[in-house]
Amino acid sequence: MSPKLPKPGLRTIDGILLYLEHAGPNLATLTPVERVVSSEQSKAGQLVEVVDFPFYGRSLFIEHIVMLSLYDEFIYHETLVHPALLSVERPERVLIIGGGDGGALREVLKHPVEEVTMVELDRSVIDLVTRHLPEVPAGAFDDDRLKLVIGDGRAYVESVEEKFDVVILDLTDPYGQAARLYTREFYGKVRNILREGGLMVTHSTGLHINRLAFQRVYRAIREVFPKYALARAYIPSFTDDWTFSFGSNYVVPPDVETEILARRFRERGLEGRTKFYSPEMHHSLFQHPVFVQKILEEEVEPSTDDDPAEIEE
Repeated sequence: MSPKLPKPGLRTIDGILLYLEHAGPNLATLTPVERVVSSEQSKAGQLVEVVDFPFYGRSLFIEHIVMLSLYDEFIYHETLVHPALLSVERPERVLIIGGGDGGALREVLKHPVEEVTMVELDRSVIDLVTRHLPEVPAGAFDDDRLKLVIGDGRAYVESVEEKFDVVILDLTDPYGQAARLYTREFYGKVRNILREGGLMVTHSTGLHINRLAFQRVYRAIREVFPKYALARAYIPSFTDDWTFSFGSNYVVPPDVETEILARRFRERGLEGRTKFYSPEMHHSLFQHPVFVQKILEEEVEPSTDDDPAEIEE
């Protein structure tokens, strides 16, 4: 039996204010805190905290789980957005489920899309980020192309009649109510609202610390979509190789040639506007060592509505 981790959150040890986060069921991190900027219960009942760290800079936590840090959020958001949008010839309409910090929206709006619908459950997160982390959305919430919907993402996907070129699932980790957005049944609903040539992408947790949850989510996508792919990027503040899973009836990012990616990148005016992603390194995100290939091929039960995958605490 594994030893139980201490409760997460702020604590003082030897006179030093620290933030203890559960990275996984058997791993916790302790990070020195410079300042607690904000700590409040949101209207949706979530504990939302903004904390300044010496190394990671200003960071956002929801229910004691880090959502982003200024030090490396661009790695996550650029990997989530650009491989997907550059795989579509003319992405006009994009749907983001979640993404209240505005980082994914910021990256999508760098492309000449016509409209971005964003469905966020908790308006408080948007307000807090706008107030304390404006560098992340960078004005994206004021863009005329944004159609903001405050509500339940799954309910929206199940009821919307519109179809989208790209669906981006920028969610909290799979636990509690959010686990409903990582199931085979939900991915089937997402598949129904994709236009011809479109695709979806979701972050699918860390590869190592919550391996089984990742495997079950990836398996669910594989059972729904005829084409699927996995990208990986190490994100220091997440303490893991982070995974991004893609599904489509038509095309996934590894299918697209570098020359096409480079042309679209250039024509859409993206040169000089990314910090992590480039067409030249695109395919390296989808190349995996032997042991990771074995992880992908292991037989596991898919995440389903009756038995959703959840991260362990």
